[in-house]
Amino acid sequence: MSETALFISDQNFLNRDRSGGVQICTREYLDYIRLAGLSVKEYPVKPVIGIFNRIKIRLGLDTYDHYSLAPYLEDLVETIRTAEVSIVFFNQINLSPWAEELRRYIGLKVKFVGLSHGNESADYLNEITRQGGAKRYQEWKLGKLLVSEHRFFTAALDGIVVLTTQELAVNQWIGSQQQLYLPRLLKPEFMDLSPLPCVAGFVGTLDHLPNKFGLIFLADELLKLHFKGTLSVVGGPEQEGEKLALRYPFILYKGQLDDERLAQEIMSWSVYLNPVFWYARGASTKLAQAISLGLPCLTTLAGRRGYELIDESIVVQDNRPESFARALVVALCDESRLENLKDSSRKNAMAFDRKRHAEAFRDFLQKITPVK
Repeated sequence: MSETALFISDQNFLNRDRSGGVQICTREYLDYIRLAGLSVKEYPVKPVIGIFNRIKIRLGLDTYDHYSLAPYLEDLVETIRTAEVSIVFFNQINLSPWAEELRRYIGLKVKFVGLSHGNESADYLNEITRQGGAKRYQEWKLGKLLVSEHRFFTAALDGIVVLTTQELAVNQWIGSQQQLYLPRLLKPEFMDLSPLPCVAGFVGTLDHLPNKFGLIFLADELLKLHFKGTLSVVGGPEQEGEKLALRYPFILYKGQLDDERLAQEIMSWSVYLNPVFWYARGASTKLAQAISLGLPCLTTLAGRRGYELIDESIVVQDNRPESFARALVVALCDESRLENLKDSSRKNAMAFDRKRHAEAFRDFLQKITPVK
């Protein structure tokens, strides 16, 4: 009989009808847990949006205070006991404060593991420094985030699973002692392609700063190169996509598409783009889908964080927008280069060893010791 794991997550992240990065990452974590041989019980929760929390949201002070354990405490303790749960997973670090309180009722028999989607401090640091100088209260908030993450890593969680090797080093500095890196899951699910000449495409959340600035930085460089092709953009919010289309003549904004329409759209692209020019939190999870579908892709060194690749032909070997723009223009003018990019994606999808990483995950879960 396999061990039982409880997977506590915001209910929106468990929504299988949505294909945002956080939903994709959540499904990957669930796949890894099942591949490791555990039986999973999902436990959806909601954030608390009371008057006090709304004030904190407006002040930007709510990052690790979205969720209240109180409405769930009695049921969670009962669920853990009756289902004989041996491991509790928190999907995102934001829920990890619950571990300290639950441990008072459960004791040291149950392990509490955080499934990181990246530290909030990483994105916040980029947010406040890439849009002008940081204000005094923003510096204070960044310090508060780091202190909170230190507490979670040293006093709340028994172990942490991260999306990138970069996070391993950062978390060690913050205080984490027991952590494991799991690369993004790849599997060959190749689709038939009907690419249109000189059409590149992007899918993502358009107000997420790494995506927003990534597209702007790339488009600015393409303007300098007098780009004559088409950059098809899919995602929301709509106002962000519409702004891009008005600003750049070669951007064609397609809106937010369901899975069926998205599949029809991406099969017409000559190349899938992942223009990430700095090391943001987490990993570019949508890139895994593009690689698994066997699409010709282009990414950066920062954009390939969190991936195990045997063929790096899809990686532009720096994080400069001008290099990425030139690589895109060259690829769109060269059928053999596009074929090489497609072959690279397919080699990587076929070579990925899910079993090896699942075994490493299982060993990690067995070896971690509870926080005293």
